[in-house]
Amino acid sequence: MTKKLFAGGMLALLAGMLLVSCTTDGGDEVQYVKIGQNLCSFRAEGNQPLEIDVKASPAEWTVEAGATWVKAEHTDNRTLTVTVEDNDTGSERSAVLTVTAGQAVQEIGIRQLAPDGAFARFRKLDSFAKGAAMSPSGRYAGGYVISIAPDDSYQYSPTIVDLETEETYQFGPFAESIHYLTQTMAVTDQGVVFINDGQHGGQIAIDITGDIFVPESPAGYEHLPSVQGTSADGKYWVGYAKKTTGGLYYPLLWVDGTAQELSLPEKNYREGELWAGVMARSISANGEVIYGTSWENSDYGMLYWKKEGAGFGQPQWVGKDVRKITPTVLQYPDGTEYDYNLVDGCICTAELTKISTSGRWIATTYRTEVPSANNQYTECTYRAAFYNTETETTVIVEDYGETSGAHVTDDGIAFIGIGRLGISSGKVYDLNTRTDLGSTQDWVYDNYGIVIPGGYINHVSADGRYVLGTSAQSSAGGTNFITGISHRLVRNNCVNLNRYDHEEDFIHRGGLYVRRRMYAAGRGRRDRFPRGLAQVAYFRCRGYDSAGDYRDRHRRGVGICRSFVGRLDYRGRRDGRKTAGLGRQESDGRETYRFDSDNCQR
Repeated sequence: MTKKLFAGGMLALLAGMLLVSCTTDGGDEVQYVKIGQNLCSFRAEGNQPLEIDVKASPAEWTVEAGATWVKAEHTDNRTLTVTVEDNDTGSERSAVLTVTAGQAVQEIGIRQLAPDGAFARFRKLDSFAKGAAMSPSGRYAGGYVISIAPDDSYQYSPTIVDLETEETYQFGPFAESIHYLTQTMAVTDQGVVFINDGQHGGQIAIDITGDIFVPESPAGYEHLPSVQGTSADGKYWVGYAKKTTGGLYYPLLWVDGTAQELSLPEKNYREGELWAGVMARSISANGEVIYGTSWENSDYGMLYWKKEGAGFGQPQWVGKDVRKITPTVLQYPDGTEYDYNLVDGCICTAELTKISTSGRWIATTYRTEVPSANNQYTECTYRAAFYNTETETTVIVEDYGETSGAHVTDDGIAFIGIGRLGISSGKVYDLNTRTDLGSTQDWVYDNYGIVIPGGYINHVSADGRYVLGTSAQSSAGGTNFITGISHRLVRNNCVNLNRYDHEEDFIHRGGLYVRRRMYAAGRGRRDRFPRGLAQVAYFRCRGYDSAGDYRDRHRRGVGICRSFVGRLDYRGRRDGRKTAGLGRQESDGRETYRFDSDNCQR
């Protein structure tokens, strides 16, 4: 009989195996214990028994429970059944089960939440094309889904997910001749998502009722505008549009849907005349601070506006306290000389989540410039930096080499992307104590008790319950960067996951290799995996051995899929029948697997 995991609110995670070698008169004897999961978590009450698959050599094995509230039954030679009593202690509790076969020993960690405890949730939103946007408070995630029409053309379905209720609002599909959607820019806490429309220019906006409208430009603009960010109450939107006269991009502010211009700086980033213009990129959740970019050449100078009375004042350069301009002379390859201003200053490209909730902090990148040896170009260094709009001072982080500031919270927890282009990992840094808080995965694990794939964080809601991150994903076509990873995190309320090393162990333990080499950053080449079911939802289930096939069909193993057959694209089968592995299956046309609404992880 197939057990439905998570029934009664129980979560089980992570397969494992221990091998030992013993010398006998007949030679070496390999003894091992392989278990379907070695860490599981239960709710405080109403839990169903959990069956754990056990493979052992010698075949006879024993199990010992380390607490009286846990009952472990040796059901048969392949099955261990775990039952826990309701937790009436008022606090979280844990125990260990010890499985022994010969000299091989494996431990299974048991954790039970306190009454009224809640699980953290992890959700991967890779059904959205080109990632997802999250609203300021984390209430909604928005984006669009691409499908193929009968005539092989693309069609687009704007989609909004209510992360509180788990309701999904999807509209369309719209033929590309009607709406050719290219990039999701923002979603409000009121459930309005803004998506760029490549067919007609500008954007469409659509709300949870399906009403579509096009944001308006002020008078004098022939080009349609682009909304980039919104305040939490939806009163303010910010973005830009190109002006008919002069051809400059102007930063725009919408107040209750009516657009107006923000002030331009007197000079551009290099103290020259503006010739391209400025774009507003985002606004703090409280509507007090806006930031944007001077979009000329590859300068990307970062500016901000602060609210003054009913409007916003003149723009100022982010990091103005460390900004330095040095006139110099460079030369073209033919030897012709020209005057040039070197600038050490704060830059930003098109990122939309670099401001804290109140606007107290802005994440940025501090770029310094020196002439090259032949004096024909400049050589640059890039360091993550964080600007305090209240004290007007900048913290430059030198600890990690070439980096960029990704996001920052009001209380000064800074999120850093390692590298300059193609960022795939991140660090967390305390601006108050100037101390390292570990990698992105370490920080999430330490603070919320879950393991996530490698990547960096680019938005945290004001209450800390919702986090939006970005992860790198390799494929046959190269590395893709998925911007739709969101986590619903509830501090101290979810299971701590182990991390497993070594690719061969991963293959033979029957673990889960998801989405063509998606894994957490770790030691060496590919030696640390998020492992187990529950870091992932909305992943296709995939597994590989050295030949490219996944051959280990663990009937009761834990993962999004219970077992795998076939090559490359493993669709979650159990004895030839499709299952969701854990919970129910919802098909979106791509055989992705999701969890029930009451599960710990989504």
